[in-house]
Amino acid sequence: MDFSMLITHRFRVFVSLVFALLLGSVVGRAERGVIIDGGGFFSDAAKAEANRQLLELGVRFKKEVVIETFKAIPAEVSQGVNLQDRAAVNRMFEAWTLQQARQQRVNGIYILLSKEPAHLQVIIGNETQRTLFTTKDRAVLLEVMLGKLRTKQPDEALLQGVSVIASAMNSHRLDRAPSPAQNRPAVEKEEPSPWGWVLAAVVGFLVAWLVVGLVRSMFSGGGAGPTLGAGGGFMTSLLGGMFGAAAGMWLYDQFSGHGGSDGDRFVNDDAGPTRRDTDYSSSGDTFSDDSGGGDSGGGDSGGGDF
Repeated sequence: MDFSMLITHRFRVFVSLVFALLLGSVVGRAERGVIIDGGGFFSDAAKAEANRQLLELGVRFKKEVVIETFKAIPAEVSQGVNLQDRAAVNRMFEAWTLQQARQQRVNGIYILLSKEPAHLQVIIGNETQRTLFTTKDRAVLLEVMLGKLRTKQPDEALLQGVSVIASAMNSHRLDRAPSPAQNRPAVEKEEPSPWGWVLAAVVGFLVAWLVVGLVRSMFSGGGAGPTLGAGGGFMTSLLGGMFGAAAGMWLYDQFSGHGGSDGDRFVNDDAGPTRRDTDYSSSGDTFSDDSGGGDSGGGDSGGGDF
């Protein structure tokens, strides 16, 4: 196997590995938009249908909708909290869900459900709230889901809740569609991708590969200059190296979010806003049988207990 064939073989293996790593990252991010039903609230059929719709929303709007359920409050969360004090419980749920959303770096909507005590809390990211799902939309979502939960219809609460989210996002996307005459806003600096260093390494490797291939090909003829004989020689290595560098740059552009024009990076006519959430607001209520009036407390929480 001559040098050019060896380079071509290694190039194919290397690019295959890179694509596998990047695909795994994309799939992993998409799977965050599913239901984590640790509390056993929903049937398999309802979860399957809700998951399908949530993943479609994730692809379309580049936002996540994470629904997580618990049988009970973790001991470390409820420690020191008087569970007979409704205001204290509401503050606990608000702090807990905000912590969950921040730890998971949710880019969209995070919904938490607890069986004991029975409580629903909804978190919205700041950019999501500004562009796709407002506090008014959240109020509708809470009303719909709490109504079904109080009548012991958790599957309906899930499916109708997902429907409310989808309708709101689609509505706001249409409202925000820019006309040709409008100037698009300036591009804001996006949060760097955790795979940025991998892509940078790929590009650097391919560039170095191109240089080494050129040097070795030029001197492979024993000092007589570049060779153009059988097997491709200098031209094969040159074209292979150029293709490798171009492929590396394309991968970097596509997966680091730098592909396309500045305007397309801010708003994609089909995918919606892509700016990540950096902060969150919270609102929630209890859905226990003996729930009464009250304030869920704190910040943007709002809403009274049902």
